[in-house]
Order: sequence, then structure tokens, then C-alpha cells
Amino acid sequence: MKSHFPLPLTLFLIVVIGCGKAEQERREAAKKNLEEIGKALEQHSAKEREATVSLAIFEKRILPIFQSAKPSSCSECHLSGVDLKEYIRPTQQQTFVSLVGAGMIDTENPDESKILRFISRSPDKPNLVTDKVRKEEYDAFQAWIRAAVADPKLLASKSEAAPIGPQIPDEVIRHARRDRVLASFIDNIWTEVGRCAACHSPDRNQKQVKEHGKQVSWISLNDPRATLSYMVENDLIDANKPAESLLLMKPTLQVEHEGGQKMVVGDRTYKQFRRFIDDYAGIVQGKYKQANQLPSQSGEVSVVTEIWFKIEGVPAKYDKMLLQADLYRQTDSGWSEFRVASSDRLVFGPKNLWQHSLSLTAPRGSKWAKEIESKRLPPGRYLVKLYIDQVGKLQKDYATKLGDDDFVGQVEFESRWPAGYGRMTVVKFPE
Repeated sequence: MKSHFPLPLTLFLIVVIGCGKAEQERREAAKKNLEEIGKALEQHSAKEREATVSLAIFEKRILPIFQSAKPSSCSECHLSGVDLKEYIRPTQQQTFVSLVGAGMIDTENPDESKILRFISRSPDKPNLVTDKVRKEEYDAFQAWIRAAVADPKLLASKSEAAPIGPQIPDEVIRHARRDRVLASFIDNIWTEVGRCAACHSPDRNQKQVKEHGKQVSWISLNDPRATLSYMVENDLIDANKPAESLLLMKPTLQVEHEGGQKMVVGDRTYKQFRRFIDDYAGIVQGKYKQANQLPSQSGEVSVVTEIWFKIEGVPAKYDKMLLQADLYRQTDSGWSEFRVASSDRLVFGPKNLWQHSLSLTAPRGSKWAKEIESKRLPPGRYLVKLYIDQVGKLQKDYATKLGDDDFVGQVEFESRWPAGYGRMTVVKFPE
């Protein structure tokens, strides 16, 4: 078929059509470039927004925890040694890198991060105020971690991870847990509060309350936790000067005490009170840095009873000296290897006597330790060994123990051990 267009026109049309096609390709390429630039800008903007969001959350919700003078929710379970502040650094980058390095942030599953599990822990009976603080801390960390793991710059950070969290041994951390501190309080002080109940327990001190006010009722019935809290809040325990705690000074008459003398510096009850108070002060002041600095637990447990023991014919020369009576029970194989009861008090020389209620004692964890919870001694034959501090060694060093040098004799006897002040078991002082 022959063309209807002259050759020059044909060539012109070919050129025009070719140029139009090239221009369209250029336009499409330019449009594609613009779209790619737009996507890149959008991605860059999103990254910038992610970085801005995580930093904003960190500065608004995480840094205030770090800067606050108030303890975190960790203090509900830990008396010292652990605080959420120790898991935060001055900058977002330092904090993120250190937490990731310590395995505390899961970058793949941020909601499963270990730090969130730590924060969510609570005691069996959480305080409502602290529980609210704990939720605020958890929500803040969760929001920040979610934003932080979406920030490429933070994820790619090459900063060196610094140690984060408590830098003390686990043994020290466990020692400062409030549940362990409470157990020590029960062991050393709560078991002895029966000595103070007549004046300081609300079920028995109506007369004292009428004369001196409600503040004398520092024992909370059947509640050692509340009793300990009251003692701390009302300065009966002085963590800065433990030896000057009113809980020690009053019953030993180092300061005025309406209830009279209830214990002597260096006696068994004083030792137990000091053991707890000194340890409590050491925990609060953060003195324990290594496991070998922790005090050892007493190998003996005790319970106060209403069983009274009296010794007559005590020589007047022992007046106002501390006499310690350790009792041993006769068994099929002889006298018990450990003392089953003990008591110590000053001798009353003018009437040649010594008397006091017994505390039942047992090796910690033994079968006998379980049995003495009944606060009863089985009837039978017993041996009492007597020790007297004749040189005032306990006044010089309360932690010392009376031993062979202080031994003044022993007596064998039988008793059914009735309870009550008016039903004392009485023995004669050995000649």
C-alpha cells in the first residue's frame, strides 16, 4: 500500500511521535523518582517521629523516676539494695543500651522484657498507694520500651553497655528483703513482747493508756508487721544510733521507764533485741556490700512462757548481779545435749532469791523447736546450771556469753511445770 503522506511530512510525523513518546517516558520516570523521594522522606519522617516519641516518653516519664527523691515501688519488698532508679541512666541511649546489654529489654518481644516483670512483682498484701505507683512505673516503662525498640538509631547504637541495676551480691539483696527482715523481727523481738504486754498491749493496758495516752500501745495484736512499722515510725528503733534505741534504753532503765526494769544489758533478751536492731540499722544505712559482712543467724530459737522459776537461798553477795539459769531435760540417754529452757535476771540479795519466767529454747530447725511452740515443758526430771556475772563482763561487752568461769553450781529436781506467777517451781541454791 502506498502512503498518502509526502515523504517530508512522514518524516516529520515520525520525529514528532518519537519525541512525544520520549517525553512521556521522561515524565513517567520523573513521577517515579518523585514517588521514591516521597517514600524516602516519609520513611525518614517516620524514623524521626519514632525517635522523637521514644525520647519524649523517656524525658517525661522515665527521667522523673531517676531524679525523684522518693523511693520507687521496689521499696515495698526491699528495705534497701534495690531501687528502680538503679536501672536508669542519665540519657535515653545509655539506659537503652545498658538494659539491652543486661538482658532486661527484649527487642523482639518488648512486652516480655525482664524489667517489666521485675516492676510488676508485688507482695501478697500490697499497699494501695505503692500499688498505684507500681502501675505508673510499669506503664511508663512499657510505653518507652515499645517506642524505643521501634527507633532504628537506638537499636543500632554502638555505645558500650554499662553495668546497670544493683551492684551488690544476691545474698545481700535477699538479706534486705522486707519479708526476711520481718522474719528476723519475729525471731528476735516479737517472741519476747510478752514481757512488755502488761503495759504496751491494747488488750491489757487500759490503765496505762488512761494515764499516759494511746502512744503506749505500741504492740499491734497478732500483727508483728504492724508492730515493727509502729516502732520504726515512732522512733522506738533508731537506725542511726541503734544502741540508743528507746526499745533498748527504756527496759534497761538507761532512760526513765514507768514499767521498771525488764531486761539487763547483755542478758538473752537484750542480745536478741540488739541482734535485730543492729542488723536493721546496717540494712537501712546500706553497710552490707559483701556477703561475708552479713550477720550470721542465731542457731537457737526461743519462746517466752508464763512458766515461772524461783531459786531460794541465793547468797546476798550476789545482789544485783545477773544470774543465768539454763535447764536440761533428762532423757533415756541422759541429760539433753542442749538447753531446753533459759532465764536470766538480777539477783535480789536482801531476800536471797532470784525468780523469773522461763523462755523455752531449742536448736533452730530441730524437732524440739517445733514442740516448744506450745509454750509448755513436759513434766519430769531436770538439771539447772547456774551462771553469775560477778565482774560485770556483760556491761562491758553485751555480746559476750557466760561460761565456765561464771559457773556457780547446779541442781537436779523434778517439776510438772505449771504456768502462772503464783505456781512457781522452786529450788534451793546449791551449797
